[in-house]
This record gives sequence, C-alpha cells and structure tokens, in this order.
Amino acid sequence: MNSTQPAIPISVWYDGDCPVCRQEVALYRRIDRDGRIDWIDITALADGDLPPDKSRADLLGRFHAREADGPWQIGVDAFAAIWRVLPGFRYFAFLFRLPVIRQMAQVAYLGFLKWQRHHRARREQVAQPALAPEPGS
Repeated sequence: MNSTQPAIPISVWYDGDCPVCRQEVALYRRIDRDGRIDWIDITALADGDLPPDKSRADLLGRFHAREADGPWQIGVDAFAAIWRVLPGFRYFAFLFRLPVIRQMAQVAYLGFLKWQRHHRARREQVAQPALAPEPGS
C-alpha cells in the first residue's frame, strides 16, 4: 500500500438502485475528503464479488458496514460506524449509544426500509417489460 494513500477503515455496502441511498452516499462521499470509506454498490457486484458470509438479499435488506475483518455493523449501527469516521459527524455517532435515541432511530430506519422495499418492488415492476397480448386473442 502506498504510504500517501489513506487506509480504508470501513467498507459500506449500499443499494445503488435506491435513489435516497444514492443521494445519501453522494453526500457522505463529499464529506469524506480523505477517502476513509469504501462505498460498495451491491447492485453492481457480480455474485462472486459478494462477501462470502452475506447474500445479495442480506445486503439489500439492510445497510451494512464493516471495519477490515471486524464484525458486521447493520442498520443503525452501520450509520453510527460511518459517522464515527466522517468529519463533523463524529460527535453525533455517540448518540446511538443512548437507549432512547437508539430506539427512535431503529423505528425510523425500519419505517424507511418498509418504504424502500415498496419502491424497489415498484421500480422492478416498471422495469419488467409488459406482456403484450398475443395476436388473434
């Protein structure tokens, strides 16, 4: 590794087909000027490039982050892991350690996931070619 290149302390898997996710990742990338986060678009990965212990469905189901070979950080914990390495957000990461705030964040995140799954299904439905009626029927 080049000594002038910053070490990547965290890798984050995100749904590149989700418009909200793409916007959020774009914001975080602008803030992460030192390149401390490796952003991995799950939808652009071949099956063989997925982490060995995770399926595509697992990764698309919830936000995932991981430091080197450390434990997976999933959902709200993944956001806290990201915030710990982002300038200006570091001070807010500790909020998820407070039980009431953590619970509120979990409820909000679960609401977002419900919305996201609904819209992902709609996007997939629109992407499917409509079946045309057969001639003569």
